[in-house]
Order: sequence, then structure tokens, then C-alpha cells
Amino acid sequence: MDVSRKSVAWTIGELLQWTTAYFTRSGIDEARLSAELLLAHSLNCSRMALYTRFEQIPPAEHVAVFREMVKKRKDHTPVAYLIGKAWFYSLEFTVTPDVLIPRPDTETIVEQVIRLARMTPAWEAPEILDMCTGSGCIAIALAKNLPTARLTVSDISPAALRIAEKNAAAHDLAARIRFLSGDLFEPVAAMSPPVKFHAIVCNPPYIVANKIAELMPEVSQHEPKVALNGGADGLAFYRRLATHAPEYLLPDGALIVETAFDQSSDVQDILLAQKDFHDSRIVRDAAAHPRCVLVRKSAAG
Repeated sequence: MDVSRKSVAWTIGELLQWTTAYFTRSGIDEARLSAELLLAHSLNCSRMALYTRFEQIPPAEHVAVFREMVKKRKDHTPVAYLIGKAWFYSLEFTVTPDVLIPRPDTETIVEQVIRLARMTPAWEAPEILDMCTGSGCIAIALAKNLPTARLTVSDISPAALRIAEKNAAAHDLAARIRFLSGDLFEPVAAMSPPVKFHAIVCNPPYIVANKIAELMPEVSQHEPKVALNGGADGLAFYRRLATHAPEYLLPDGALIVETAFDQSSDVQDILLAQKDFHDSRIVRDAAAHPRCVLVRKSAAG
């Protein structure tokens, strides 16, 4: 941060103004929001509090912390990783580079499960499986909004699972969530006694492998590749889900998966090729983009 133009310390307002312009010149998305989140974190206050302290001069040691984070953000390190938290379904989550940063689009899955649980008489106390859980944001949002639900989460990354456990404990929900380490259904198959689920949800890796490098640098250079790489065509995990999910769903249970906006029809075809699935629909997110595919298991299954 170039402060050579001034011989006195900078106020909060001046820090925000300079940093916003710097991020804008550097091609950083949401430049003002980035500046506010980083400065608020450095000062251990809320974003709104910054606007009541515009003329204040923050302590030099806090400005030094802010300066280091600004450098990293300029190099496209995501704000969520710099401040160690993100928000999803109005809840705060700890995040690290071991997990994907929760995104508003994924809230579509949560909304669909809540709707089904409230409309389906047999779902008074639903068993829900969240695969590839990452930060645990989907499962925790569901547990928070469905107080009679029992959640099981799994992830192939032990480091990610530790973050999910930390987030569940922070929201006082760990007692209602089982944590399983392993690849997709492998740890579920080992559960004793066995459990079948009213709903299975998954935000799987779905980026075409050779396209990952083309993503925005915040994603391609910083988010975990294991959570992005969907194989040669981006559909590898959907094929595995289609093959094994019926075994673990109750009759008339639902499988709900997130997809890229241009994958939904292909994913729907993959799931419906499994004879146990029917009643499929593509669900759009708040921006009207195709976001999820929902299928039901046959009631006779």
C-alpha cells in the first residue's frame, strides 16, 4: 500500500477508498466489498461499524495486518480464505483452502430439501445424507432448519471433514450429524446398523478436468482440486451417484444434485437411465439458471 503521498496516518475512510481503487485497477471482482471485509476483519469489527468510524485512524499494527491481506487479495486469494469465514443460508462458516467456499447457488439444494420435508408426511424425522460435504454448509443449514432431521455427511478429504465437524460444533448441531470419512458411498456401506435415507444430496466435483485452469484464478489457483475435478467430461461423479444411490434411498426418497448450468440435461439423462429413478425435474437457482437435478426413487423400490 503506497502511503508516500501522505505524511500522516490514514483514516478508515481513506484506507477503504484507496484499496477499492487499487483492487479495481488490479481486476479484482467486488473491489469495494473485498476492501470492506478485509478491513473489518483486520479491525475486528463489522462492515457496518466501518461507516461509523470513517474519520478514525486505526492502530498501526492493524493496518499492517490489513496491508498483508490486501497484497494477497491482489494476487486473487479469495477473501473467504483470508478472513477464514464465509456465509451460507444466513449462517457463518469457517472455511480454509481445504474446502470449497460456499456459494449462494448451492442454497437451492437446501431449499428443495426443506420444501420436500415440509410437504411429505413420511418425512417427519428425515434421514438425510450429504455427500462431498466440504465445509458442511448444506448439512448444517438443513439441520438448523429441520430440527427433527438426522444428518449423515461424508467426504473423501479428512481435512475437509474436520472443518465440517468444527462448523457443526459452532452451531451446536454436532449431536445430530454423523461424520464419515471416505469416497462417496464407501463409508455409508460400512455403517452398522445400515441406514437408508429420505434424501441424498450432493454438490459433487463437476468441472471438466482440462477446463479447471480456465476458471477465474480465485478458483483455479486456490480452491481444492479434489472438489472441482469432475473427470474428462465433468460427469464422472453423477454416473457413480446414479449407480449406487438407489440402494441407500428409502422408497420415494429423493436424490438432489447440484450441476453446472450447462450440465443439467445430461445429468438428468444419466440419473433417469437408472431404472429405479423417476419423477425428475431440473431446478433453477435465484438467478434462473439450471442449478440442480432432483429425482425420486420408485415407491415400490
